[in-house]
Amino acid sequence: MNQITSVISVAISAAALAIVAVSLAYQSRQIKIAQDEAMRSRHRDLVIMSMNDPALQASWGGMPFPGVSAERRSQLLFANLIFSWYFSSYLLKDANDAQLRVNLKSFFQGEIGREYWSVSRLGWLELMDSAATKRKRRFSSIAESCYQSATAGTP
Repeated sequence: MNQITSVISVAISAAALAIVAVSLAYQSRQIKIAQDEAMRSRHRDLVIMSMNDPALQASWGGMPFPGVSAERRSQLLFANLIFSWYFSSYLLKDANDAQLRVNLKSFFQGEIGREYWSVSRLGWLELMDSAATKRKRRFSSIAESCYQSATAGTP
């Protein structure tokens, strides 16, 4: 009888330990998501401040999108916000590969979306290629593929 009680006790302890481990893993993931969202929120705020005050745009390490009008620069900065939103949605798994492709296909149908990627793609590709997660690298691969498809017939 004591052996049966011991076996049951060990099984219950092991199950409880497994539940605690799963719970800690889930909490860790949630904390990472919250940290990532806070970082993206700060980036979004900085871009919006730049859009509202052109004098701040040079603070990004040079004038973003040099050689374009102030209006076009604002459009390209806004395109950055849209593109970053697609990125966040994909990272948080709110969008899968197919949904990302639909969003990017639409984004690159527009002249501003194509211009945004043509100017900023090297930075995105470099950043994502050095990323620690496969999902980030996959994002840049999908973005580049969608861009190439959109510009295949463009002279």
